[in-house]
Amino acid sequence: MNVFIIPSWYPSKDYPFTGIMIAEQYEAIAKINSHVNIGISIWGQMDKSLLLHSRDHIKNIPKLIKRHTAFTITKSPNLKEYHTPAFTWSRKFLKGNFKKIVSANLENLKSFENDFGPIDLIHAQVGHPAGNIALDISIRTNLPFCITERMGPFPSPYTTNKEGTLTYFHQLPYLASDINIAVSPFQKKMMEKQKIPQISIIPDFINEDFFEPAEQLHHNNKIFTFFSFARLVNGKGIGDLIVSIKSIVSTGIKLKLRLAGTGPQKEELIKLANELDISHVIDWLGDLTRVEALQEYQKCDSFVLPSYYESFGMVYIEALACGKPIIATRCGGPDTIVNDTNGLLVEKSNPQELANAMIKMIKCHNRYDSHAIRQDFMNRFSKRAVIPQIMDLYKQVIAQHKPTS
Repeated sequence: MNVFIIPSWYPSKDYPFTGIMIAEQYEAIAKINSHVNIGISIWGQMDKSLLLHSRDHIKNIPKLIKRHTAFTITKSPNLKEYHTPAFTWSRKFLKGNFKKIVSANLENLKSFENDFGPIDLIHAQVGHPAGNIALDISIRTNLPFCITERMGPFPSPYTTNKEGTLTYFHQLPYLASDINIAVSPFQKKMMEKQKIPQISIIPDFINEDFFEPAEQLHHNNKIFTFFSFARLVNGKGIGDLIVSIKSIVSTGIKLKLRLAGTGPQKEELIKLANELDISHVIDWLGDLTRVEALQEYQKCDSFVLPSYYESFGMVYIEALACGKPIIATRCGGPDTIVNDTNGLLVEKSNPQELANAMIKMIKCHNRYDSHAIRQDFMNRFSKRAVIPQIMDLYKQVIAQHKPTS
């Protein structure tokens, strides 16, 4: 089986962690399924040298002059990344260079076929731009394609009209695809509201051989430690978390928050912590490597993230894989991740309810069984549980596809 992957975002030298879960997932799929050849199509997603901004004409000049060449990276015998550069800019001007981007993906497709033979299936990661690219290529090649939608919030305001409905251009890929995949029941509901048909649910997964519990460490009089990991933007509810901590500290309870991530709200959040006089209980960790993130999950007592919206929530299952109980908000994806075995759900935008849940977690932490949390994760979100679902769907799409004469 030859599968051509078109990701809307993917790790780059400029943004090494953006889309890293897509890269990691296909590395796992390729490793487990040696008979499946996978090609990842890259045209310059998240590459600053290929992104042109309308207000940066002077900065655009060296980008245009620079020589950009195609190349291939072999990740394993059956997994390759194909890079054919194409400039990207706003769709408001000449449709964002969409024709050239499709051409770049077609070049990647040809290179993949030269290495492994005819392609059986195209899998687009997110409806735009990947889904639109996949649709164009499918029309030209008569290949089946599917779309995994993990955008949150969905739909993006960049793909909708004033009424919040997908524009025809952005809706068409979902209508034409052989199957649309939602990463959670909540995501499926959001897609159905946009009249997207043929939706199957396959959750995201992580590598359980990497994210795993550490040997239990015993510390006398250890301060209870919460870990949180998010981009520091309004939608992640970190301001609510800081206010909640102030409420907890005011009761005399001792705790520590280790907060990872960066973003435009960082200085504002630091200022809030200073104003509430709780800076001494917060460690600002910045961006973390995968190994550093693993260590934080393993060392903490509980993971907490009070998001306003999550289509799924990878950080929650990373914590569960390490056997740690979690606190999340009813904001979409976490609604079906959290259960009585692994943590607590609270209403979003409610710092006092969040504080109460954190206090409950501190006081009742012993009732959470790390082994049970890990097993629940294994049953639902491990590569061993999810990859077979993906492979079955691939076989179904390929078998049902009817080539046009």
